Amino acid sequence: MELLHPDGAAGLLFNFGGMLERDGERVGGACWVDGPKRRTARLAVGETLDLLGVRFLPGMAFPFVSEALSALAGGELTPGDALRRLELETLHERLWQAPSLAGRLALLEEYLLGRLRDAEPVPPGLVSSLGWLQRHQGQVSIAALVEELPFGQRRLERLFQRHVGFSPKRYARLLRVAHSRELIKLGGSATSLTDTAFTAGYFDQSHFIHDFKAVTGLTPGGYRDHVRRRYG
Repeated sequence: MELLHPDGAAGLLFNFGGMLERDGERVGGACWVDGPKRRTARLAVGETLDLLGVRFLPGMAFPFVSEALSALAGGELTPGDALRRLELETLHERLWQAPSLAGRLALLEEYLLGRLRDAEPVPPGLVSSLGWLQRHQGQVSIAALVEELPFGQRRLERLFQRHVGFSPKRYARLLRVAHSRELIKLGGSATSLTDTAFTAGYFDQSHFIHDFKAVTGLTPGGYRDHVRRRYG
């Protein structure tokens, strides 16, 4: 079982093997748009799994999918035939027929470059906002971010809904929880969860536990146990 943690990214998935099992449910189809996730997903990995995918950095999927990411955000995979203009089913067939992985990657690159040529550029203000939040690992207020921008919070919210899929505040929370997970992994079984919370910018233990569980489905202690079982 693999834990797929949300990071604000989105992508495309192509399946050439057995049926996927995600969050305990079997997922039919051959290709999907994998929108940005709010919660950790659980993917069952079996011998028949044969996936090819591309992940776009947070905020960078819109030029390729031409759909507001807020419409794709959540826990479900969007079937390829739901967005016919992307021609994912046709691309899947071409990828299936390619004689090698290198051939598949070349076809996928050709497709993506074609989408990019006709796309509108990502707004510079979004790029700088994402970078600012990432550098601070989400440990800042959105009001502080807005002070650094040449436009107001309302426009920032619209940019995030369209290009990221959710609000700047939710994205900042994902970054803080991601930082917390890395601290727990680095510290192993000796990790002090109180110290982890403080380093990740939480001054209230209950707030830390609430955010961590809301995103991962596990308490910080439960995740530490998972890390110990997985990595020793």
